Amino acid sequence: CGCIIEAPSNSNPAMNFQSPAYHHRARRRRQERCSFGQHNNRHITSCYCKTSSRFASLRNQRQLQKSSLSMTLCILFTLQATLSLLCTASFLEPNILYTTSFIPPSTIINQRRRNHNESPSICKRASLFVTLQHQSALGNGEGSHNNIDDDNISRKDAPHPLTVQPDKLIHKLESFIPNISRNRMAKKKRSLEPKATKDESRNYNVNDALINACTSLVYFLNNEADSLNTLHNQLQLSTETVESIRQVLEMVLVQAVRAASEVGDFVLINKLIHAAVGYATAIAHKTNNTAPLLTPRIFGEVITSMSKTKASHSKVKSLWNLFLNDVASDSSPMILSSAPSSYELNAMLTSLSERNKVSAALTLYRRMVEDDVGVKIEGDAYTASILFGMLADSISNGGVRNTNDRVANNFAADDVVDEDASPCWQWNEALGLLDTFSSLQLNNFAYAALLKVNERATEVYCEAGMRHNGVQCAMSVLERMKTDSISPDVITCSTLMTTFDKGRNWKAAVTLLNAMEASSKADETDKKWSLPLPNTFTYALAISACARCNKGELALSILDQMETKASNDEASVEPNTWVYNAAIAACSESNQQSRSKAKAANLLTALKILEKMEKLTSNGSNGPDTVSYNTIFSLLDTTSFNALKELNDGDAMSQLTRHDRFADVVIDLLDSMREHGISRDAITYYNAIMACGLDSQDALEVFRLCIYDKQFIETATVKDSQMQLKGRAASGVVFVANAALSVASITGDMSVVSEVITDLSSIGAKMNSESIRHIVRALGNIGDCEMILALLICLRGQDFANDLMKERYSIDVLSNLSEKSIPMIEEEIYSAAITSSLRHDQLGVADQVLLSMKKNGLTLNQNSLKEIILEYCRMAIDSSKDEFKIARLMKRQEPDVSVHGIVEPIYITSLARAQAAMAMLKGIEHPSPSLLSPVAKACCAAGLWQEARSIVRRMHRAAIRELQQDTGSSSTIVKGEFLAELPRLHRSLLKYCAKGGNITPALNFADDIQFLASKIRQHGKSLRGLKTREEETDMVLLSSRLSMDIETPDNVPEADFSDSGALYSILERPIGLTGQDWKLILIAASRGGHWKVCVGTLPFIRPYVKETHPMYARELAPTESNRGRSRPSLARLNRKYDRIARALTAAILCFEARSQYAWAIRAIDDWIEWSGRRPRKEAVASACRVLAKRYRGQEVINLVARVMGIPEVGITDDDASDDDLDYTYEKALYTESINALYKRGMYEEADQLYAEGAANGHLPWAVMEDSDPSTLKLDLHGMSIAVAHSAICVSLQKETARSSDGSVWDKDVVIITGTGRRSGERFRPVLTTELQKMLQGQFVPSLAASAVPGNKGMLKIPREDIVAWFDHQRRQKRERLLAVAEAMRDITSGDRLERALMQSSNRLERALRQKYENVDEE
Repeated sequence: CGCIIEAPSNSNPAMNFQSPAYHHRARRRRQERCSFGQHNNRHITSCYCKTSSRFASLRNQRQLQKSSLSMTLCILFTLQATLSLLCTASFLEPNILYTTSFIPPSTIINQRRRNHNESPSICKRASLFVTLQHQSALGNGEGSHNNIDDDNISRKDAPHPLTVQPDKLIHKLESFIPNISRNRMAKKKRSLEPKATKDESRNYNVNDALINACTSLVYFLNNEADSLNTLHNQLQLSTETVESIRQVLEMVLVQAVRAASEVGDFVLINKLIHAAVGYATAIAHKTNNTAPLLTPRIFGEVITSMSKTKASHSKVKSLWNLFLNDVASDSSPMILSSAPSSYELNAMLTSLSERNKVSAALTLYRRMVEDDVGVKIEGDAYTASILFGMLADSISNGGVRNTNDRVANNFAADDVVDEDASPCWQWNEALGLLDTFSSLQLNNFAYAALLKVNERATEVYCEAGMRHNGVQCAMSVLERMKTDSISPDVITCSTLMTTFDKGRNWKAAVTLLNAMEASSKADETDKKWSLPLPNTFTYALAISACARCNKGELALSILDQMETKASNDEASVEPNTWVYNAAIAACSESNQQSRSKAKAANLLTALKILEKMEKLTSNGSNGPDTVSYNTIFSLLDTTSFNALKELNDGDAMSQLTRHDRFADVVIDLLDSMREHGISRDAITYYNAIMACGLDSQDALEVFRLCIYDKQFIETATVKDSQMQLKGRAASGVVFVANAALSVASITGDMSVVSEVITDLSSIGAKMNSESIRHIVRALGNIGDCEMILALLICLRGQDFANDLMKERYSIDVLSNLSEKSIPMIEEEIYSAAITSSLRHDQLGVADQVLLSMKKNGLTLNQNSLKEIILEYCRMAIDSSKDEFKIARLMKRQEPDVSVHGIVEPIYITSLARAQAAMAMLKGIEHPSPSLLSPVAKACCAAGLWQEARSIVRRMHRAAIRELQQDTGSSSTIVKGEFLAELPRLHRSLLKYCAKGGNITPALNFADDIQFLASKIRQHGKSLRGLKTREEETDMVLLSSRLSMDIETPDNVPEADFSDSGALYSILERPIGLTGQDWKLILIAASRGGHWKVCVGTLPFIRPYVKETHPMYARELAPTESNRGRSRPSLARLNRKYDRIARALTAAILCFEARSQYAWAIRAIDDWIEWSGRRPRKEAVASACRVLAKRYRGQEVINLVARVMGIPEVGITDDDASDDDLDYTYEKALYTESINALYKRGMYEEADQLYAEGAANGHLPWAVMEDSDPSTLKLDLHGMSIAVAHSAICVSLQKETARSSDGSVWDKDVVIITGTGRRSGERFRPVLTTELQKMLQGQFVPSLAASAVPGNKGMLKIPREDIVAWFDHQRRQKRERLLAVAEAMRDITSGDRLERALMQSSNRLERALRQKYENVDEE
């Protein structure tokens, strides 16, 4: 026939098929060329070998030695074609004929390509080939083949399927099993071989063999299906035959699918199941659905195997849809031997779980369980375990981001939402799934998986405001198990105990432990439901829970209980080292979040446990190990040690209290390890050094103990021992030395650094890059930046720089570094040098280091750049403080230069550094809020308000994205890094605005803050199912409302902004403007002189002032009103009021600067109404000054009286200091008001206030009781000029009033002013001189005051001057009385009214006469 045919190289017929990539093309060619009567194509002569032995020998040849041999074989095959048609069917085995008929053309071509180098001519002729096809005559009962016609093939000569003969079919299917199994074993052996001896080409051969073996099965099933479809007769198969075929087909398909999964060929798996379905469908059609060949388990195996490959989720889903819709549905042919079971459902759920398709898995399960239409599959305990485990794995520390609203709220439409629902939607979903299972479908494994969800939720949702009550949920699960009569095993109880431990509920842990012990003692006949005996892990968790909750005595009692039971009962659990270490570790974890006394209690508990372990060592039992002491060292610090000494616990403290130095305690513990034969590792000495804190000498002493520890040194130098520790601890002695260097670098003790390096070199150890970084930080902390440059030069191998280090600090750097590490040019070292230089404002040194980095080809990494940015921000803020100090100094020197008293610094240095930080921020990818916040603060400190606002808006956008990402959670609490950082940032920015009186940026920040707060409120209402108000989206900007003449409605604070700063129901910290923020805005407006902004801002602060009203205090509220709710204490309200009271002072000061006396009075009246307290004395004094400035003396008196009429509810005498008691609120208020009136010349009103103050005991009465009747002594110590003036006037008037009966004044007046001990300039009295000027200029007639000889602190006024002044006052009084009497006489007699009418009529007459004259002239 002119074709070239070669025998394949492999002896296995099933392994000689083409690769799966050519399956469809080969099958199409076979259908086109070999249709046998269905198409009128040209005939193809099938050539076969003469005998089976000769064909076997041809198949075993791997390559042809010469091309002539191939030509000869081709000719022989061609000449014997006719003979083979007659004799093949009679003496060849059917299986051999069937197998050889499937030698694919690609195999022939590939075999010829392997011999390309030997016979190129044959490769050219390889394109001419024929396909060997065999047409068996089995079942015809005849010994001759069908006649072949050139035009057509008769239908009766069509091939008969092998299924007609079940025994041969079973035999054929069984022949695939050993072939596939053998190749699988070969692949497994290849995988177990060491990597050094593996041959990749052999692995490829094994994979190809597996693929070819599985492909042969696909061909066989497809051809059988095609043959059955062309068969006209129905098949009659018995039940036993169908069962036999089904079992063999299941075994071979399972082997083939697993083999395809092992090679990762998911396409081949898909072809296998489709071929099997096609074959089973053909059987079902030919048997009238009486012979279902496939078991549902096959589809479970297929889905499981497909999941282990790289197949996408859509491919796995298509297989599941094939199983449900085309195979298991009622409308499909009956090819399944039984209904789908939970095995297939579990396989699909496992596949979805491995791909983190939580939503898809939950939806699939509900459709299988709840739908009435279609295939319904009930789950089992393993199904519940898969679902619960998947939900537990989806709980992460950052919150679940890929949740689905439809999944999270699936039961919301049918069930009533519980107010006590968990913030973890996975737990709520797990409870909903639990209700879909019956008690018969659950077991301990399912409940243990459910408790894992609760445990994970307890661990993640543990913060205030969004706490998951894991203890209560765990107890409810235990009650459910009791209801279902499922006794928990020890694994389930251990999971419960883990939840109690992480939930910090020692009571629940101890209760469960006692219940487990009591259940073991109960009668066996009464055990319908029981708890297992506790094991070691259970006891360890209970002890850990007690230790974590600072219940050390209870933890020790449980240990004693274990020891007692172990000694009395052999079945009881004996505490071992692992149990003790777990208890000590729990003390260590609890110590990180406790205060000094709690830390001391935890340390005491750990030491008592260690003492127990040491006693066990003496008894020959399990004692402490290295881990035990390492944990003890991590608990030790100076603070807890000092607090522990105060506890004075007696014998338990004997090993600690006998030492005065903390280092002796550490050394004593190390000696105890040595005495008990416990090995010390690098972590032991590291923790011991870090326990020394900031004492570098103690750290050096512990490090030398490490150097002298021969056992440790020998162990640390062995390579195998080093590999036991991972990370930095693997470096051994160098790791310990770095700990000592880190302590010395913090304190800047270069002598300790030098000694540590010297001791390290004495044992032949070399420093690493971490050691160099500690040296750089030590030099930076002492400010020696020049030596940092020298150290960097030394690391390049320069000897002169090394000599400088030896000369100044006795540190030989080069000799303590390995030769391989020189030059040591690392980015982290240079970054530490730059950061240390910037910390001391050495910009020149930092610039040189940066240039050196560029020359060496180093670039700053993200962490180093962040540190540099933070240092620049710090320098910008510090420079801004200095610039403000300079501005204040200039304001004092030139007060008229500043506008409205505003301090306007000149930003130079701070501006440059803030701009540098902004420029470097652009190089950070995804900056964190902890980095953006300092940059924004630095921009505000340098006056870059727009840049700061851009950063704030950037953070607000990120916070809004966090809100949007959290919408899938059923929790009403929002978490996020930006949301946690923003409240602190907002307060800081408003402080900078208030500091410089920059009201415009303050209002801009307020706009942005309120916009974000409105978004959060809308988010909270949407979570609670409330409708958001439309007006919130169109919120009026505060800048436009406050800076313009727009009236602020009275209901704005409560209606729109009452909850803006109280978003505790949504956030852990409020993000909206709080009372403190409004206070800062008022201060900024006050310093900027914007009185209208102050007027508009005061209503917004009203709700926060009302919250501090004393009527809400617990002490002052009625007893009936306290029931059902908690009220704050009065002291707490006082502290809250003190923080916000400065807002009124700022507003009143602004009104005073702008002479807005009416608004000042209104603000004080409103404040008194809102707070129910006295305003701050500074605010009232400012109001008195602005009223006195407008000469409204009587209103000053009325204001003081109104304020003094309010009861004082502030600090008590016990809380006040001595200075506060000397200068009380009342004294200060009277003094300031008198000063204001005196300054404006309103002496009578000032005298009236002094008289009231002295009468009420708030001001001192000037008249002194004296035994000498000839003198009147007035004591003016501690009085201002104004108060002294009023005191003299009121005292003289009162004394002269006594002599109004006609007696003559005969006393000299002596005024005691003091010697000036309390004045600014000591012993230079100020009051004496000022009083002399006042008596001369302000008294009419003037009073001549002369100093008393021998006493500079006394003035004497002669009696004659007093009499003259008194006579003048009497005449003035008489004149005033006469004027008043004249006025009263005019009013009562009517003369004044008559004169007024006559004057008005005369004016009217003159006006009319003038008008008529003008008219006549015109």
